[in-house]
Amino acid sequence: MLFFSYLASIAAVAGFAIAQSPPLSNFSSEDIASGAAWEKVQKLALERMQDNVDFRGKKCNFETATVRKEFRNMTLEHRKSFTNAVECLQRLPPQVMTHEQKKQYPGVHSRYDEYVATHINYTTTIHMTADFLAWHRFYVHSFEQDLKKHCGYTGHMPYWNWAEDAEALDQSEIFNGDEYSMGSNGVYIPNRDYTYLGLQNVNFPPGTGGGCVHSGPFSKTKLHLGPIDSPYNNNVKSDYEDNPRCLVRDLNSFFSTQYNTYTNVTELLLGEIYIEGFQGLMQGYGSDANRFGVHGGGHWLGGGPSDLEDMHSSPNDPIFFLHHAMLDKIWLVWQYMDIWDRQFIIRGTSTMGNSPPSPDMQLTDKIPFGFVAPDQTFHDLMDTFAGSFCYRYD
Repeated sequence: MLFFSYLASIAAVAGFAIAQSPPLSNFSSEDIASGAAWEKVQKLALERMQDNVDFRGKKCNFETATVRKEFRNMTLEHRKSFTNAVECLQRLPPQVMTHEQKKQYPGVHSRYDEYVATHINYTTTIHMTADFLAWHRFYVHSFEQDLKKHCGYTGHMPYWNWAEDAEALDQSEIFNGDEYSMGSNGVYIPNRDYTYLGLQNVNFPPGTGGGCVHSGPFSKTKLHLGPIDSPYNNNVKSDYEDNPRCLVRDLNSFFSTQYNTYTNVTELLLGEIYIEGFQGLMQGYGSDANRFGVHGGGHWLGGGPSDLEDMHSSPNDPIFFLHHAMLDKIWLVWQYMDIWDRQFIIRGTSTMGNSPPSPDMQLTDKIPFGFVAPDQTFHDLMDTFAGSFCYRYD
């Protein structure tokens, strides 16, 4: 009996080992563009995920894991509970920064600001690096845990499927400005010029807002940090300078229709079988045809000027965390398309674009999280059913 059980286990593992990602050619262009292909791939990933994690026989399994939902799939009560908790974190005094450090970080006034400051501090070592995906996975997870620990939040981290809104961001329910939204667009400012981004060689039109978020959650939020690398000549002189202001949005479908569509997501998932290509295309580097990727597009769709477009201080806009949860979902689906080859695969160094040159990162490396959390081992950030994680997506 034990012998047959052993053979069954070997067969199950062998079955997982040959499970590979379906080719993009399996789907019609219509199914890819409409999101039907994305839905099928998600479903396949969930099936493989359940088989894999239940086979492990651990306490954290498919049924016990918390389920992160798309913001619009949450009840109105849970949406409001989430935004209330975020606003609570924006009011909560710093929890890690010491009195002595206040001189170095004059713009840090809250626990939320500690998250923004941490992202500012590590920007050049967490983008276009081997740990881009893993670092942001734990960063978002820590944010969720702080909402629960400090602000009584009992739900789970939502994500934003921007592909559903790509054609008309300003019409999205997520930004309609009612009490169950993520706050409104910015006040519309007319008669603005195009903006040229030299690095990407893109000239884009103004968006549909441009001013302060005027209704709903975060309309009374006061920001303190950044911007640092915005092209609008409004950058602070030092990274942590106190710069009190409102939250600005300028929702712009110029970016989402080119970089955040279902076609972009599906081509990323099924067209890139190696982590180098996957993380490269996601961030918009290594390709002259796509210099934003779904990551960069998801920031610049906030428009310009907006707080979401500033690479360093973009967590100022709470939609940042829902955007990165969506990226994490895409990565998790990609992992489970071929879990035995992709669970712990990493490539790259610890410096942005390997400038200055640095050694290749290893799974044994310690990754710093500044004010957010103690240092983490890279390996422990690769599996959402192990370590400090126990979650999946709907």
